[in-house]
Amino acid sequence: MRDAAFDIPIHYDRHFDVIRAATPRLLRDAYRLRYQVYCVENPFEDPEQHITACESDDDDDRSIHTLLLHRRTGEMAGTSRVILPDQQKSRPLPMATLLNGSDRRRFDSFPLGRTAEMSRFAISKQFRQRRGEERYADERFGDATLIETERRLMPFISLGLIRGLFGICLEYGITHLAAVMEPPLIRILHRLGLQFVPVGGTVMHHGLRQPCFAVLDELIQHSRESDSIVWQYAMEPLLGGYKKTRRHAAA
Repeated sequence: MRDAAFDIPIHYDRHFDVIRAATPRLLRDAYRLRYQVYCVENPFEDPEQHITACESDDDDDRSIHTLLLHRRTGEMAGTSRVILPDQQKSRPLPMATLLNGSDRRRFDSFPLGRTAEMSRFAISKQFRQRRGEERYADERFGDATLIETERRLMPFISLGLIRGLFGICLEYGITHLAAVMEPPLIRILHRLGLQFVPVGGTVMHHGLRQPCFAVLDELIQHSRESDSIVWQYAMEPLLGGYKKTRRHAAA
């Protein structure tokens, strides 16, 4: 239910904005932030392979990127991307290359043209250190009562990126979302009411990761029925606008 005393979606929207990295400058901002998180703060990528201090890979050219903006300072607080399916069927999604046997066959049973992969989900160091939190900033979800508004929002910092990813999926007609995630991120999403289903066991892929997937309609249904914060901030507003756009297009 909604918290009348502290309406998280309203306060979050006042302090943060989620934007598409749709220009060369914004893409560089996303790549720089990824370099900081994946090359400097954590040994997931080799910094010597990214001499421009921008972390990018071969899947960026078929990805839609999102950035989390801190309104008061203009600082980019986080980034993520959705890797879109290859309609020519020549480039499998990264997760598919990590699966074998029945796990790969299960993945291949998903609708090819409507299955995408979320990755490079990262929150910046400054926001993590504000309360001494771990890499995803809200891993210690609900630890303490926060006095200042921004500090009270810190456990929910991932909401903006979730909204950005959900918006991309809606726009591109994605029905299944794959991900190869660290256990802490899976726990964060679970606490926010987003259930991803494991596919096989954990793999070593830039650290210990779990391949998993979610069906978008199931995420929406569960979030709506529980009236979760994700539903209030990341889904309900976008679905309303999406339905209006569809009606106008059909008129």
